[in-house]
Amino acid sequence: MMQRAESADKTPVLDSPVEVKRTICSHCSVGCGVYAEVQEGIWTKQEPAFDHPINRGAHCAKGASLRQHGHSTRRLKYPMKLVAGEWERMSWEDAVNEIGDKLLELREEHSPDSVYWLGSAKFSNEQAYLMRKLASLWGTNNTDHQARICHSTTVAGVANTWGYGAMTNSLNDMHNSKAILFIGSNPSEAHPVAMQHILIAKERNNCDIIVADPRFTRTAAKANKYVRLRPGSDVAYIWGLLWHIFENGWEDNEYINQRVYGMDEVRAEVANFPPSVVEEVTGVPEAEMFDVAKRLSDNRPGCVVWCMGGTQHTTGNNNTRAYCILELALGNIGVAGGGANILRGHDNVQGATDLGLGCDSLPGYYGLAEGAWQHWAQVWDLDYEWLKGRYDDTEYADGKPMYSPGITVSRWVDGVLEEDENISQRTALKAMFYWGHAVNSQTRGVEMQKSDAEARDDGHR
Repeated sequence: MMQRAESADKTPVLDSPVEVKRTICSHCSVGCGVYAEVQEGIWTKQEPAFDHPINRGAHCAKGASLRQHGHSTRRLKYPMKLVAGEWERMSWEDAVNEIGDKLLELREEHSPDSVYWLGSAKFSNEQAYLMRKLASLWGTNNTDHQARICHSTTVAGVANTWGYGAMTNSLNDMHNSKAILFIGSNPSEAHPVAMQHILIAKERNNCDIIVADPRFTRTAAKANKYVRLRPGSDVAYIWGLLWHIFENGWEDNEYINQRVYGMDEVRAEVANFPPSVVEEVTGVPEAEMFDVAKRLSDNRPGCVVWCMGGTQHTTGNNNTRAYCILELALGNIGVAGGGANILRGHDNVQGATDLGLGCDSLPGYYGLAEGAWQHWAQVWDLDYEWLKGRYDDTEYADGKPMYSPGITVSRWVDGVLEEDENISQRTALKAMFYWGHAVNSQTRGVEMQKSDAEARDDGHR
């Protein structure tokens, strides 16, 4: 039996050998290195990895609490049920049976589409894969995760611009950047570890930091140039920069001729955004637009960095395409220090999407066509006709729910509030199954229902 000693502050500590394990922080997508000290199989201490190329011996506030995932006194360790306003502990067997019985009851009474399976970008690849398989065997495509809101505009915008919807270079490569434009991004607060690398570029490579944001942020405080623009005017702002670039011949014509298709059409569109129009739309004067365009042109290679401020708009897809086109015009893609940097939050936005945790695809982006289902039925060692029979054909316009996308996470509230006769599936949603996804947005449920009712009243008038 190991003896316990006491530290100077009388805190009991294990008097046993310490093993140091290297691991990666799971809080977000940055991938910081961590040294975990383990005694008797228990994670007792942690330190940021000083030799890791990303965090370089530092932790953000979230990373510093990583050990608490498993050892916090506030960690939920067993199922709890809310009974008469009080949380009561229950056994795992009772929890699984009670939830399973209720789900089966809803499936029998209302169809498999009455349950929404909401996964998470916090999932590992394996979890995402199993969640999509679970929804498929349940008999619905009503499954999704938060990348539908935070990442889908970028995936579509970047993929439609050059074929693949992901960040083009690493944080380490940004050390080589001579200019970085932040638009809809505030890494000083949202990505503090990433901000270290940006400051390295500024301090060691004399990188010109430009921030375009309606607010003067902490990142703007570190910038060489801050531009205040109206919310939602990103495309006009980028087109305004391109107007000056094309007007002054600052574009990389050799790069464009060798690698870019369709830039002539972009030139024609940008011609409709002279300085007067851009100022009217964005609120940014001509001199400011010229200054930023010249900075980006004089300091190459350069990056464009964006986040939720660029994507979570009705024009989010347009925004991301515009950012990419700006980089193509300057010849900044596919070169060291140049790139489109889509800084993200959750630790597996890409993997959860790749593994099919979406309402419109099976794992590996196979889609929902019959051939895709036949492939995965074979992979899962299931009879295809049995799998097809799990889906409810009732009241679908095309009679093919298995091949039709389910309700997206951005529209699931409509799936709850809409009248049965106005949706393709047999009934509105009756249950939400959350796994790894925060439910804090549901505190706004009453307001959503009120807004929906008001919209219906306006429609009837």
